[in-house]
Amino acid sequence: MTEALERHAENWDLRHVDFNDNDFLYDVYAVMRDNGAFARTEEPFLSPDPDGAWVAVRYAECVQILQDWEHFSSNPTPEGAERLTGDLVITLDPPRQQKFRKVLNPYFSPARMKALRPEIAAETDRLIDDFIESGAGDLAEVAWRQPGIVFFKYLLGMPVEDVPLCVELTDTALNGTTEQDRMAAWGGLYQHLHDAVTARLDQPPRDDMIDVLLAAEIDGEKLAFADVVSNAMLLVQAGLETTASAMSFAYHYLATHPAERDRLIEDPELLPRAVEEFIRFAGSIHGIPRTVAKDVEVSGCPFRPGEQVIVNYASANRDERQFPDADRCVLDRRDNRHLGFGAGVHRCLGSNLARLEFQLGLERVLARMPDFTLAPDRTAKFHGNSVTRGFRSVPVVFTASDRSR
Repeated sequence: MTEALERHAENWDLRHVDFNDNDFLYDVYAVMRDNGAFARTEEPFLSPDPDGAWVAVRYAECVQILQDWEHFSSNPTPEGAERLTGDLVITLDPPRQQKFRKVLNPYFSPARMKALRPEIAAETDRLIDDFIESGAGDLAEVAWRQPGIVFFKYLLGMPVEDVPLCVELTDTALNGTTEQDRMAAWGGLYQHLHDAVTARLDQPPRDDMIDVLLAAEIDGEKLAFADVVSNAMLLVQAGLETTASAMSFAYHYLATHPAERDRLIEDPELLPRAVEEFIRFAGSIHGIPRTVAKDVEVSGCPFRPGEQVIVNYASANRDERQFPDADRCVLDRRDNRHLGFGAGVHRCLGSNLARLEFQLGLERVLARMPDFTLAPDRTAKFHGNSVTRGFRSVPVVFTASDRSR
């Protein structure tokens, strides 16, 4: 086992079949951190590079890189750029990135998110209603459907009926078995969003994200149509996959740790801190690429222009140097400055929304099925070896009750 850990630590390949074991992956991360602040991969996950890439695995170095956009650019390598369509806010550097964010930020403000609280609670209740009377259900269905319904219905302005297709395409694009499957799914998702945005061109304006993108101007110029589609696609991916994965893990953890479940029920004020801890402990982002723009040295490691550095949020969030008892899920953890939403100029635009969806997803399940536990005759299904990792099935049993009114 030690040899296997060392072998993986020397050339980290997130798609490797061994990493369907989540605990094993974090054991590898521990070896990588012990070996140094930076590791190597010959298989960069999201941004391919024939020369491989560095991997930042410790908290301090990850934060330093994320905050230093002048040396570590969000612009992809040439190989990575070939896979992108349009000018994405996530791949821009200041000052254009800041101007783009200024257009989008008001739509994700804390006040606007707070106003959505009743709607998000109601949408979560409707999903629970699908199985609450039977005393058995799959909480992964809540985790994977709730963020999509909320985002499509209340922010993006697309039909809720499109959620299952977009979830499937996003999941396949990131996690498909073959490169052909992944690229076909990227193309299918882009075409679906292209058609949806095109249909809006002749319709009256609405107060939603598609209209925000269509009306946006940067330096006095409207976004190119391809940029509108690509950023809508980016928002769909960000709004579906990451929150759903983390929420699915939280459901599984509470279903298998009844004392922790009961603790949250007895002390509901603990819920916000528990959400932050779940994001730290099981956050699904295992690598965001940066391209070295200028010669720089970090913690004794020199970097040259054109090299790629993968910032591994998940490894950083288990760094004992920053988080005491890092490999334990501590629901009342304080001083939890995790990197689940990133750091620096590209800190997650939708963090306020994600927190609210996550908190209400837990709150409504705990309130309506307080004794839920993992079903003894069914197996939870975990999907690993991917940049986003979570449970595709969390079968539970509980005391049946009435549907919501």
